[in-house]
Amino acid sequence: MKKIILPLAILALLSSCRSSIHSGGYNQLNQTQTVLSNSNFNVLGSFTGSATTKIKTGNITNKEGIISQAKAKLLENAKAAGVELLGSRTLTNVTIDIIETKKRINATMSAEIIEFK
Repeated sequence: MKKIILPLAILALLSSCRSSIHSGGYNQLNQTQTVLSNSNFNVLGSFTGSATTKIKTGNITNKEGIISQAKAKLLENAKAAGVELLGSRTLTNVTIDIIETKKRINATMSAEIIEFK
């Protein structure tokens, strides 16, 4: 009996593990390149936005849509802090983290907003 309990306990312990997929990116999202050889900008703050959606059986997931939702949340959080993308302001150091499990996808976008003088 003891020989059966130990393998069953190990099997139960290992079968409860769930896998997830994490992918992240730190890319240049737009084609504009600026050389900052002197301090001609002010950092207005760092902001994040997250979006989560459930994966339904038989549906194709739309990662671009969830990334757009995360960006919209980021801009909402910035606006709530009194910072909007107007004039010479832009997003920099943009990172996107995507975590997928069997049932849901979570996208988080982080960025800094700077203003050129």
